[in-house]
Amino acid sequence: MDTKISRHAVLVIAISWSLSAYATYNATVIGTITTLTQFGTALQFSPETVMFDLSNQPTIACPSGSHFVLSPTTIADAQTRKNMLAMLLHAKATGNQVAIAYDNTGSYCDQGYPAVYYIEEMP
Repeated sequence: MDTKISRHAVLVIAISWSLSAYATYNATVIGTITTLTQFGTALQFSPETVMFDLSNQPTIACPSGSHFVLSPTTIADAQTRKNMLAMLLHAKATGNQVAIAYDNTGSYCDQGYPAVYYIEEMP
């Protein structure tokens, strides 16, 4: 009986520790897109990195700055990155606002900039 309890306790501790090791989004910001940049491969950014800013860009404690970044580093699925970029382009072209989910503590950074959990285009 004690062995079962100790195994369960170890499992609960391991799960708790692993969950705390991953950042989770704890903030959203709504604004219009002011800048949208696609980087070439000759710069320090990984291929397919897109950086953007909002009209009310928050200050986020990532080491390189507060511009939002989409890249394969944090969004592994290529189709998801394409969908997010399409939403950003559409919002920029129409002037629609977007809601961006991110970690405002600087715990989820991509190449030194805040990574994005999700994008929602607002009508």
